Amino acid sequence: MKYRKIESDDDVNTLVKIAHEIWNHHFKSMFDSKTLCKLIEAAQSKKTILSKIEQDYQYFFIIDGGEKIGYFAYKINPSSDELFLSKIYIYSNKRGQGVGREVLGHLETLCHDAGIRKIVLTVYHGNIDSIKAYENWGFTNLGLIERIFDDDLVFMDVKMEKVFN
Repeated sequence: MKYRKIESDDDVNTLVKIAHEIWNHHFKSMFDSKTLCKLIEAAQSKKTILSKIEQDYQYFFIIDGGEKIGYFAYKINPSSDELFLSKIYIYSNKRGQGVGREVLGHLETLCHDAGIRKIVLTVYHGNIDSIKAYENWGFTNLGLIERIFDDDLVFMDVKMEKVFN
């Protein structure tokens, strides 16, 4: 597994395409099509991604055998001694093969090297399979929080964390 930082305009365009494909497939059973389109635009549009990069979020492609199979994004917050895992999305045909666990292992190594003590993330409360996967990977469920994208896009997410000794 390799990870390649998303830096160029072409990279961002490719990321938007991949994000739309993954999100349309993964979330189609959780949201109606109108809500899903709004959510994708709010969270995965080129404008949003570029804004996040300006805010020091790091985006990476997940590459396996030369093929882009997903992506992840994070931001290190030294003041709170944490890495916020903003995104980790993998094409459905690559899930269940240890890709997510490998990405988290990479991030844990990054945290260790940077002296960061924990990884924090949020996940949509209806995304039960992902919540279970994070729990299996040692994350603690801290409960529900409200996530506001705009006036008509408000969701409940589960906040989770993994603390290192």
